[in-house]
Amino acid sequence: MTGSALTDAEINHLHAKFESLTRGHGFTVDSLREVYKLAKVNVTEAELQAQIHAADSKNHGKVDFDDFLSVMTKQHDVNAEEGVSKVFELLDTDNDGQLTGDDLKRGVSLFGNSITEADVEEMMFSADVDGDGYINYEEFLKIMTPSKVNGQTTF
Repeated sequence: MTGSALTDAEINHLHAKFESLTRGHGFTVDSLREVYKLAKVNVTEAELQAQIHAADSKNHGKVDFDDFLSVMTKQHDVNAEEGVSKVFELLDTDNDGQLTGDDLKRGVSLFGNSITEADVEEMMFSADVDGDGYINYEEFLKIMTPSKVNGQTTF
């Protein structure tokens, strides 16, 4: 995709997530409803239909990866932090403003993946800048949103 603000690594990550969420069949109203349910976001049937219709460039009733990438690129360009905030809220099940290793494990399992204790420890170590054993929102934001350094996107 020309002019995309997303890196190849980000696109590959999105493709993997897209495939895991849609099992290779694209987003339909039903699969999109399930994603919103996991994220605990209430949407109406009309909103679901409108979202599929708005993103479905081929008018075949579903959102394929090209459509999904287009939407994600626009979202990334418009407001990356809002998406990160929603993910943080999804992971912070006890609403204490901090993520624990258990929160990360639960979050990964929502997407049908498993994670080892060593993976959790590595994630916690790399994100927990202040060393308090938790990932607060500011720490989470830093690891989830790219920053520009000399015109290059870095994480």
